[in-house]
Amino acid sequence: MIDVSSGRAPNLNAPWRLSSDAILFIALWAAQFWSSSLSGFIVPTESFSMMEVIRLTRVMAYAPVSTIMIVVLCSYIVADVALSGPRQFRIKLIAIWILIIAFVFIPTVAAIFYRHSTAPYRFIHDGAIQLEEAIKFLLAGKNPYVENYTETPMALWSFHEQGFDVNPALYHLPYLPFTFLVSVPVYLVSQFAIGWFDQRLVFLIMFLFLIPILLQIGGTPSEKLGALMMVALNPLFVPYFVEGRNDVVVLFWIVGSVLFLQRNQPVWSGLFLACAVGSKQTAWFLVPFFLLFVLKLSSSDQWQAIAPRAKQLAPGAIWLALILFPFLIWNPAAFVEDTINFQSGISANALSYPVKSLGLGDLLVGFGIIQSNDQAFPFSLLQILFGGLTLGLLLRKQLSHNTLGQILFNYAVLFFVSAFFSRTFNDNHLGFALILLLLPSLVAEPTTQKSNP
Repeated sequence: MIDVSSGRAPNLNAPWRLSSDAILFIALWAAQFWSSSLSGFIVPTESFSMMEVIRLTRVMAYAPVSTIMIVVLCSYIVADVALSGPRQFRIKLIAIWILIIAFVFIPTVAAIFYRHSTAPYRFIHDGAIQLEEAIKFLLAGKNPYVENYTETPMALWSFHEQGFDVNPALYHLPYLPFTFLVSVPVYLVSQFAIGWFDQRLVFLIMFLFLIPILLQIGGTPSEKLGALMMVALNPLFVPYFVEGRNDVVVLFWIVGSVLFLQRNQPVWSGLFLACAVGSKQTAWFLVPFFLLFVLKLSSSDQWQAIAPRAKQLAPGAIWLALILFPFLIWNPAAFVEDTINFQSGISANALSYPVKSLGLGDLLVGFGIIQSNDQAFPFSLLQILFGGLTLGLLLRKQLSHNTLGQILFNYAVLFFVSAFFSRTFNDNHLGFALILLLLPSLVAEPTTQKSNP
């Protein structure tokens, strides 16, 4: 149940001022309107699948969508200044839902059906195709980290990267097991019910379940709406979700973990974090701050005091081991090669991951320090150096301010620093980092009741 009773009463005789969530709504509405209009200038081409997907986000081109969106904007503003309490919250939430349907659900569903009616390598990101094929390999008893993807639709996907004739990901599965393991039930049901499967069906389901969780983590009605908008209408999240990038998977598990921490349920929080850590490497940077928060470490602590708190982490640790160890035991060299070495640029394979970065890598290539984006460079050493220094400073800060907001802020900073010095720092990674950076300002601290599982 979402508590919205703390909404302020309107005073129509006082000067009208917009609330923080109304300002955020206007900014994100404008960003979505602008990007939707801009997509009209992109010429779709079958040789570059992502152009086809971007074109589908141009919902503003269809009458009377533009007028409806303006009415929605005005409704949110009127509700903000003239209403209060549950009624105001409901109208604002309806307005947000209309935008989510227009800018997220309709383009995603359209992309799914356009792909189904054309070719399996069109209207989708190659990472989503690879997850689908990993499921097929697994169900056939083959190791997804050993097999190559040259005989799958992924090989026909329009790969364009300077200096590369072949997509190196065809020989490496960079995603951790739970990203495709969690999709297996949906794959089986979808194949039985409709005879085909699109990985974005899983992402849509997780996105739908993420929405009520986001509405729970804020302390005030404004914070609840802000948390929802910061993810669901984020211009650095939405278009990549429509393509089929998998940031929603790790966001779902992390935000769920945060909700259980708020409710003083560390066991369930640890299980959700284990799912995130077993899904994508971007979740790893949360682990040290999570441990410090749950263990409540201090300089005066004795091991006898820490042990009961540490027991609460055991189910999550066991669950993570069950996710990772089967694949690690199946072929340890292939697993480490695909999930760590490949993206770090230290792959034993001649086809390493290209330097594709919005951070240091872009500067090095731009200034000619690195001659080509397939050249080796010690990015990992820089990540360890600067990431280690940053981790030390952040842990020191958390020791004196061990709050939920602080661990999320620390996570955002450590992830950003590591990504900046990484071989790959994509646009969706930047969007993910910004979401993490802003969420701490909207998340309520846990209640003071006694912890329970």
